[in-house]
Amino acid sequence: MTVEKKKVGNFNTIWIRYDVNSSDRHQLFIKAHSIRNQEPEYPRGKTLFVLNIPPYATVESVQKAFNVCGQVKSVSFAKSSSGSDDGFKTGYIVFAKDAGLDKALSLQSEHTLVLSTKDATVLTGMKKWCKDYNDSIQDEKEIKKNIEDYMNAYDQKVTARLEAEKAAEEAKDDEGWTTVTGRKKRGQFALARKESTIQKVQVKEEMKKQKKQLLNFYTFQIREAKKQNLADLRKKFELDKKKLEQIKSKRKFKPF
Repeated sequence: MTVEKKKVGNFNTIWIRYDVNSSDRHQLFIKAHSIRNQEPEYPRGKTLFVLNIPPYATVESVQKAFNVCGQVKSVSFAKSSSGSDDGFKTGYIVFAKDAGLDKALSLQSEHTLVLSTKDATVLTGMKKWCKDYNDSIQDEKEIKKNIEDYMNAYDQKVTARLEAEKAAEEAKDDEGWTTVTGRKKRGQFALARKESTIQKVQVKEEMKKQKKQLLNFYTFQIREAKKQNLADLRKKFELDKKKLEQIKSKRKFKPF
């Protein structure tokens, strides 16, 4: 549907096409970007808010298309709610001067911008897919170099840390005391071999095993649990009897 009016709501309308030979064109809706909480990257009086930018348009092509209004400082596309870049886009065009925004808003409704030129071709279709695929392939030598650089930097960092810890261990204060640090020689994330740490690990493992077991779930488990509890009570009773007999035998005063 073609809209021939100069304004649609608060928006001015202009046209944009792929190249000079294209018969098809899209209508853009533009207005000055001015809100209560103005973002610093979109200054008031220099920022143009644009709707309905074609999916194949790039930042560079939009910037060159609007250079007819004045020097464009930056172009950015807003992220869609779905996170996809396949549909029509919303953009913010920041001009270097206020005059650029004024000229863009004063463009006639029949003015047509061109995205793709001989000097700067906008790729679409198979050519774009092939370029994206070729760009995604990284050079094996470059990947290897990046890995080696990262590992060398990591080794240097570890070496520097170990040297600093060793120097701290060997350092002595004014009274001749040596500072002992808790450096782990078996690895950065290894647990200290302390009795308390070992007990904590053992308790944690026992708790894990208990959680995995289904206690008192089946009928025979309930029956066996009752038997075991009764046996424990009898055993405790016999032990208490022996303790009482031992206490009586050790009494020094025996009136009877």
